[in-house]
Amino acid sequence: MILECYKILKRIEQRPAMWLGEATLLNINNYCNGYHQALIDHGIIEPSEEAFFDWVAKKLGYYESTAGWVNMILAHCMGFEPKDISWEIVFASTVSKEQHVQSVNYFYELVEEFKKEIENSKENCN
Repeated sequence: MILECYKILKRIEQRPAMWLGEATLLNINNYCNGYHQALIDHGIIEPSEEAFFDWVAKKLGYYESTAGWVNMILAHCMGFEPKDISWEIVFASTVSKEQHVQSVNYFYELVEEFKKEIENSKENCN
């Protein structure tokens, strides 16, 4: 989903409040989910699996990706350690505006890194 939404993500990155209201990972995820589903519904793309969830989990040191990339990135930016994570504590924690900004910025860094790795792996296969 992330790579199919890459172009719109880059537009959102420039003026997130215009697209999302409040620039949070949850709002980015919700927007992208709707956009991605519209692409599928209109036959523009076929449904496919994407490794971004698992890639983020591995990158940040989580043993699985079931919490979702939004929660993993946000917890990371809030200072929670993957090995000691208690999602109940994370979800009960208040997220500051600065942590939201940091998590959105970090998300975009991760997207670029993920995209480059995918492109490099495709080039190496050819």
